[in-house]
Amino acid sequence: MAPKTKTTKTKSKPAVKTAIKSKPAARRDISLRLYILLAALIVVGALFLRTYKLSTLPPGVYPDESVNGIDAITANATHHWQLFYTNNNGREGLFMNLIALGFSLFGVSVVTLKMWSVFFGTLTVLGMIVLGEELLASRRAGLIAGFLTATSFWAINFSRISFRAIMLPFVLVWSIFFLIRGIQKKKIIDYVFAGLFFGLGLHTYIAFRIAPLILVVLLAAFMISRKRFLTTHWKEILAFIVATTIIALPMLADFYIHPNHFSGRTSEVSVFNPQVNQGHLLLTLGKSFGLTLAEFNFWGDQNWRQNLPPWPELFPTIGIFFLAGLVYFIYEFFWLLWRRIRARERSERFILVALLLSWFFVMILPAAISFEGLPHALRSIGTMPVALLLATFSLEAVFKWAEKAKYAKYKEAIWTLLIVLIVGSGIWTVRMYFVDWGGSADVHGAFDEGYLNMSRYINGLPAGTPKYVVDNGPGIKMQDGLQTSAEVIKLFTYQKADNVVFVEPDVDLSTLKAPSKIFLMNPDDGYINHIRQYFPGSLVEKLDMNDKMDTGFTMIDAK
Repeated sequence: MAPKTKTTKTKSKPAVKTAIKSKPAARRDISLRLYILLAALIVVGALFLRTYKLSTLPPGVYPDESVNGIDAITANATHHWQLFYTNNNGREGLFMNLIALGFSLFGVSVVTLKMWSVFFGTLTVLGMIVLGEELLASRRAGLIAGFLTATSFWAINFSRISFRAIMLPFVLVWSIFFLIRGIQKKKIIDYVFAGLFFGLGLHTYIAFRIAPLILVVLLAAFMISRKRFLTTHWKEILAFIVATTIIALPMLADFYIHPNHFSGRTSEVSVFNPQVNQGHLLLTLGKSFGLTLAEFNFWGDQNWRQNLPPWPELFPTIGIFFLAGLVYFIYEFFWLLWRRIRARERSERFILVALLLSWFFVMILPAAISFEGLPHALRSIGTMPVALLLATFSLEAVFKWAEKAKYAKYKEAIWTLLIVLIVGSGIWTVRMYFVDWGGSADVHGAFDEGYLNMSRYINGLPAGTPKYVVDNGPGIKMQDGLQTSAEVIKLFTYQKADNVVFVEPDVDLSTLKAPSKIFLMNPDDGYINHIRQYFPGSLVEKLDMNDKMDTGFTMIDAK
């Protein structure tokens, strides 16, 4: 009988440790007191960046934001707060119900319309700090992740717009934080909190509906990396499932009763729609994936409402670290999987790698499988936290590399360079938002500032003056019969102006009083001449409350 030979397993040594089974001492790269101080400064700074000049920047309120506000006002008036609002192609109701709460407490204004975006955007920064520390077993990594999120153009922008999508990063970050914390601390309460946040995700934004795939991959990673995972963790898994189900159940019931609420507009813009791919599915799919992947480093969203064209979604220097982290994690995923198959070697590291990669590639799908307005920063917003975590991983790896004995003499220089790079990138992106983007005439047009200016002008007119708003602007018809563009006027004249009447373009002009003020959502010359023929003494005025930004509107002083 041949003698048995002893085999030794070779284990990869990652540059950055994972928090899974890490020793508490691994996190003491920064003192607890300094960590708390810097974390507090980052969160306060994030709040400042999300509230500074909030009433005037963005300079207008996009019609879709105003529809959210109108639904909130209607819900308050009727006491009918809905799980799902079918207006404007359908939206999960949580965000509108929160706006309704804000309106009832503080009144209707630009700030109260956007306050919940600020709230969720700021708490996402806090979540990134604790998640970065938990994932990478490093307080420094947590601070880096939080700072990158606090100063990210992508994050700042959507934290100042009243779109429900800003809740998606929030629920993903906090659910994954508590899930990883539960694995680390072995406390069921953490799994319960993870489930509560994950269940809440179904009430936020349509892109979340694909997020359960992350959990499928994560569960597979645990089963690959740990022996008898299901038999030893069934209580924790059950606690997570029950908590998730309890919170998600109302929306699941709504989808069951109203299947069209689930499908919505998705099929209209999907690459799988034959009218979209024109019989070339693979080509269309490849192009949409390519454009979506390019947004992080090369060619960002070209919509001024969602980005500063042509910049990518990540600041270039941070984007390099993101790309390095993504490539390394892809390599490590296949390497660790190969070791598991070939040498039956189990690695806790595989869990972290699988989590971040599945998070990124799953949450990129809502944008990549659609074919409208690509790249699309809004639909891919679920990837924003994980992209910054991947950049954090690479930055932390360089910090760790500089700590090695043979590079010790260069440590201070390398660390200084990294800190300058991180802080400098943050300062630059903040300048991009408030100066380059905020000062551009394109932004004023993207947010249709003229409509907000019109409503403010109407609010300043005498109460007894009849005010007619001709609903001939762009958009689709809402449930109140108005185009989306007119909803801006309706929202911001609410309880601020009297005698405001919305009329259709084909209105019988004999029913309009004179003298009065007639406002056109669309300054059509033919329609202006039609009004002047009926009111011969009318004066047509082009009013612009923001010079040089082309944000004017047309008013007819009918006599």
